[in-house]
Amino acid sequence: MQVTLARSYRCTYDPRDGYGQTIQTEDGALPSIQLKAADAVDARRKAEGVTGCVVTDVERLDEVAA
Repeated sequence: MQVTLARSYRCTYDPRDGYGQTIQTEDGALPSIQLKAADAVDARRKAEGVTGCVVTDVERLDEVAA
């Protein structure tokens, strides 16, 4: 059995309306969601499933050692 450690990722996505059209934000910044996943591909899949939107960027958030 293989044990996979979950890591934190921030996924930025294009918000869509009920018709699938891109919604423009006032400040131009795209929204993001933070979640735990095994890797970047898994994070993208999970974020697209949760938001129902196309993910444009996946960033791994590393723990900061003190």
